[in-house]
Amino acid sequence: MLRSLKRLARACIDLVSLAGGWITYGITGRTPHWAGMSLIRLFCVSGGRSNDLMARLVSWRFPPVTIAVAPGVLPAQDAQQLAQGTTELRQRGYHVLDHRVPDHICDRLLDFALTQPAILRAGEGQAGAPATARYDPQHPQAVRYEYTQQVLIDHPDIQKLMADPALISVAQAYLGAEPVVDVIGMWWHTAYSDKPDSEAAQFYHFDMDRIKWVKFFICLTDVASDNGPHFFVAGSHRTDGIPRDLLAKGYVRLNDDEVAPRYAPQDVIEFTAPRGTIIAEDTRGLHKGQHVRSGHRLMLQIQFSNSLFGPAYPKLSFSRIADPGLAKAAREYPRIFSAYLPARG
Repeated sequence: MLRSLKRLARACIDLVSLAGGWITYGITGRTPHWAGMSLIRLFCVSGGRSNDLMARLVSWRFPPVTIAVAPGVLPAQDAQQLAQGTTELRQRGYHVLDHRVPDHICDRLLDFALTQPAILRAGEGQAGAPATARYDPQHPQAVRYEYTQQVLIDHPDIQKLMADPALISVAQAYLGAEPVVDVIGMWWHTAYSDKPDSEAAQFYHFDMDRIKWVKFFICLTDVASDNGPHFFVAGSHRTDGIPRDLLAKGYVRLNDDEVAPRYAPQDVIEFTAPRGTIIAEDTRGLHKGQHVRSGHRLMLQIQFSNSLFGPAYPKLSFSRIADPGLAKAAREYPRIFSAYLPARG
């Protein structure tokens, strides 16, 4: 009884904290750290209902807008394709898009990733690694190499993808609100270690940086079972989709033995795929990157959220807009690109 009362009191405090953080965000555009922590704790306590309620409020405040259907990097989607993809996202938590990123764009991004210095993510027990280095496939120095958001958002091909109407349409249909593109990432996973590494997100976990979001994972190299495929637990993104005893552990990494017995084997999805494949995923569900046993994997991530409320990322702006499609889209849909557009005076 005492433990239940303590949990109730904590939840009430978090509700007040979240409300205060929402007001602060509305005034300043920034979410206090304490409000971000309350967002996570309430998700764990409510099984996701707190996020669901907030998402409905955001959809009321920022309803969907009409998105141009002209083809971008990807062919335009018709209404049936969009409906099918949205339904699969809602039911399963993921959707593999019908079309892949063209080879010539994958080639350019691969060349970029082999010549651009990357940040080496120190793994568990790893010390003395250089802060940055170019990735040498023959001599990896870390489990994970990742690129700064600034160099990524300034890359013309990534700008094309950020402004692609097909991706924006899928994001908007799933979120039920005008989306905001807000987290861009690219990283190598390598065979540097023969064990999973929590620092490289190679244990199961859920994300909780925003109220509601969808991530597009784009494979820039072929991914087979030995190359560190992405895993996702279908249905775990839904309200009460993660068992309460796992949520009670908090915002932590989980090993396979904790997760696999809770779900049907067919719901633990391993994504092996040819390069250019695009996986739309709600990473509120349990997911991980399998550790690489041979070769490597290069992944590009583009995230769309319904709001920027949540833990703060460093404020970045496009150094230049090199893609005419992005320039046009930013003029027509300033909210979608507001995370990276200079603040208006």
